[in-house]
Amino acid sequence: MRRLAAVIATASIPLFMISCSSGPGSVSKSDVETKMGGLFHDKSHEDAKSVVCDGDLKAEVDATQSCTITSADSQTWKTTAKVTKVDGDTANYDIEILDKFVSPDDIATNVAKLYSDQVGAAPKSSTCNGLLRGATGANVRCVVTEADGTRWGVTVTTTNVEGDTVNYNMVRDDQPMAS
Repeated sequence: MRRLAAVIATASIPLFMISCSSGPGSVSKSDVETKMGGLFHDKSHEDAKSVVCDGDLKAEVDATQSCTITSADSQTWKTTAKVTKVDGDTANYDIEILDKFVSPDDIATNVAKLYSDQVGAAPKSSTCNGLLRGATGANVRCVVTEADGTRWGVTVTTTNVEGDTVNYNMVRDDQPMAS
């Protein structure tokens, strides 16, 4: 395998603001699970295998609900929903993924840059799916496509975490991917 280089990226612990109509006194468990699943897909580029919340989210400022997202590769991600504002029948709440991670878009950008630096030509594209967990040994797979259509697999692995910084290495496969 060919090591492309080590990269440092800031970990993400995003908050997402959601406005949702609530029933009398709460946002249903299924509504919160649906919103969390949608946001997970937006951030990871993959569907969650499951999203399970402990119960309904009370429509009261500062009320919280814990949930667990299980990704396609069976990793679990702890999340919370916290009500920030209630206006009539609408509860506004933030969703937070509690684990540190690097988004696939950030990884793909760095993979493309380092590929270009190492190979001397910019790739046609670089794509990654899944969140890279901020835990030593966690990994995701990416695909770099060259201008002629040749595709290379790249494994991105977390080497360590320092505060809010996730350090990771990228290793390109020795052989291109089969067509």
